[in-house]
Amino acid sequence: MGFAERANINHLTADRFAWMCAIWLHLLFFAVLTGQAARDRTVRPAPEPISVEIVVQPPLFPTAEPPASGRLETDNAASVLPEPEQQAALTPGTLSPETAPAEPQEKTPETGWVTATGYYASDVLSDPRSSQARQALTSVTEDDRVEQLCALEAMEQVRHALPDFRPTRLMPHARRNSFRKDDAVFAPAGALRSNRIWYEIAYKCRLDASGSAIIGFEYALGAPIVRALWDELGLAAIH
Repeated sequence: MGFAERANINHLTADRFAWMCAIWLHLLFFAVLTGQAARDRTVRPAPEPISVEIVVQPPLFPTAEPPASGRLETDNAASVLPEPEQQAALTPGTLSPETAPAEPQEKTPETGWVTATGYYASDVLSDPRSSQARQALTSVTEDDRVEQLCALEAMEQVRHALPDFRPTRLMPHARRNSFRKDDAVFAPAGALRSNRIWYEIAYKCRLDASGSAIIGFEYALGAPIVRALWDELGLAAIH
């Protein structure tokens, strides 16, 4: 082999070596870029879920609890009445749970003194659906029982005399204490609630010698009581 041929082979080898190095460098660079891209495309793990606590608000208003004892309230006659569903069947009209209205419509009866010609409390209590009320009356004192009986009679007298009225509660001691003298109960300044309005009421209730039956009754229904005084007098807006 001549000198010229060896020179050509060396030149070709040098050129191929440079070309091979360039290829290897390109391949290495491509591999680096491909690896980086693969890492960038790797799906990141989802973030941990956020724990959310749902808080349930209590009723605005607490549920009424039953009385601790069997003693009736001495400031109203509603406790001797049957449940509203039962009372609806005993008296005209239908009683339903009350909700406070925006502006209740007031009536101004102011009847003056009315002498009853009939009595209704015993009819309400003798109804089979009033068995719980009758039982409750046996667990209170004599004075409380008589007071409850007379308060119930007052509510029934108004209910029968004024069809538009639906008495649901009576407070014998709203403005002045009621009292008993001999065989009579006097409530000079009570309060009667009807259709979510409190009215002034006074009554005289006379009982027989046993104190178990009403034999005389007079009442006077007055004007609506100013709403601003309800809290001061302990008159609830709803039962």
